[in-house]
Amino acid sequence: MRRNELDAAGINVPVLATVCAASLPQPGNWAQRLERIGLDVITTGAPVDDPVAVATAAVAVPLRPVMAMPGDASVALLVEAGARIIATDEPVPAGAYGVRGDEALVVPISADAPAEDANDVARTVLAAARGGQASAIWVAAPDLSTVPEDVVEAKLTAMCEGTRMARLWLSKQQSDPD
Repeated sequence: MRRNELDAAGINVPVLATVCAASLPQPGNWAQRLERIGLDVITTGAPVDDPVAVATAAVAVPLRPVMAMPGDASVALLVEAGARIIATDEPVPAGAYGVRGDEALVVPISADAPAEDANDVARTVLAAARGGQASAIWVAAPDLSTVPEDVVEAKLTAMCEGTRMARLWLSKQQSDPD
């Protein structure tokens, strides 16, 4: 994550920002569900996005940045539709951020059942944060498109809760190092 580019685009995400960087079961109407679960960056959950789906997600969740997977869709049209973050190595329009293939990701959950424990997620996220710069890491879910929706929600909830716990621990270490 290149914080200076995010700041220049006016996109605010916390340290260790959570996102579904891959597909979710379709159709799932995921935008509001992801917000309710606690993800920092919202997606449609589709393997590739179109401007209508992105616009629908952006309207449904106006206070969170929407990430789009462009496929063959025009990046400019996806940004015009409301995507602030685009999964692409190509240049993106001003006001958007391109998540490139070389971004630092930690994937603390798997596509296997059952859902992970939030404490295990926190340990995985903290290990990644200690190994690099925490503010440069995305906490991402893998492809969950074949996983039952109730299990997906449980996994994403554990990912968000574990990441929240990791943020709290990092914050405590910064403010009270002794």
